[in-house]
Amino acid sequence: MFTYVHARARAILVGVGAVGVALTLAGCAGGGAEAGSSAGASDSDVAAFTETAQTAVTEASAPQTPETAPVPAGGPAPASDVSVTIIPCSMAVEGCARPARSAQDAAEELGWSATIDDPSTGQGGASAAVQRAIATGTDAILLTSIDAGAIRADVQAARDAGIVVVANMAGNADDLYQAVVPELEANFDAGYLLGQQAFVTAQERYQQPVKAIIFEDQEFATVKERVAGFVQFIDDCSAAGAGCEVLFQGKHLAADIATTLPNQVVQTIKQHPDYNTLFLGFDAALNAVVTQGLLPAGLADPTKAQGLSVDCDVANATSIAEGGYQTACVGFAFLRAGYGHIDNINRLLGGQEPAEQGLVGKLITEDNAATDGQAWDGDFDAVAEYRAAWGLD
Repeated sequence: MFTYVHARARAILVGVGAVGVALTLAGCAGGGAEAGSSAGASDSDVAAFTETAQTAVTEASAPQTPETAPVPAGGPAPASDVSVTIIPCSMAVEGCARPARSAQDAAEELGWSATIDDPSTGQGGASAAVQRAIATGTDAILLTSIDAGAIRADVQAARDAGIVVVANMAGNADDLYQAVVPELEANFDAGYLLGQQAFVTAQERYQQPVKAIIFEDQEFATVKERVAGFVQFIDDCSAAGAGCEVLFQGKHLAADIATTLPNQVVQTIKQHPDYNTLFLGFDAALNAVVTQGLLPAGLADPTKAQGLSVDCDVANATSIAEGGYQTACVGFAFLRAGYGHIDNINRLLGGQEPAEQGLVGKLITEDNAATDGQAWDGDFDAVAEYRAAWGLD
């Protein structure tokens, strides 16, 4: 298990259960070095920085256990006669659909009524879906990958109506959501970890520091945090004298993924042929860029450059397992996440505070990626632990 104590100025790895290593990175010259220290930085500084990155990568790619990613104990007995409305960003998007389906399964195991209202099907969007849920008198609402700030008035109206409102992988403006799993900071940590992984791979495979091209979808708080974490690593790497740099940082919208984004990335790579790392904030975007842009253009050679992103969708994890252009992703076990949301809803309905659900990001690389065509959903049976905690087994 790993956590990060971070601020916008720095990010420090803290190994849980081991002696913490704190490396202060300041006052060193940065940028421009090839596989070595920059002017003004000692070889020992760079070696320490590299060791810290390698340690983080090793720990984050290890199998998770009930001790490192614990299911919460305690909580009230399951409530009865509860209705839950689940509102995903889109059931066509894997990272939105998986926790929605698992939450529906978990609710039904408790004997609750659970309905999925997909706002992407032309019924007025997430705002209208929340208003429909309020009108039906639902007891609780779960939203997946929909920031509270995007539907602020609607979430407030639900709260005012006494409805429990929680979210999966979302920004939480004004703390309108009563619980968010995982917490927003986990996305910053995921981006920073992928920076560490990119650095280790670039050193081993290309004998270079990270030379990055970054594209960011600024519509989502989670994606902005992931990019912020990755950029923070680049800044720390540069300050340590290890030579990492951002060659280009661009923006896009979700609607651009299947239209203009693939060609935009291709043209950017052609303008920066010395790059070796491409970072996008979520897997669906990177998969579209690779399959619709880089592969047709002959620019997806993993011996020359690597791609990284967050979510570990099936297509991306399969490419990683096969040694493709994408070398790593950070995934969250969304099967257990759905059960965690129902656990929190039950606690809130019972007048308790929500619990830390133990959802920890895992680094997926070619060494541990699944080869069965399934999404990674944890390394132990967390669902069985939820069922036992609820008195179902």
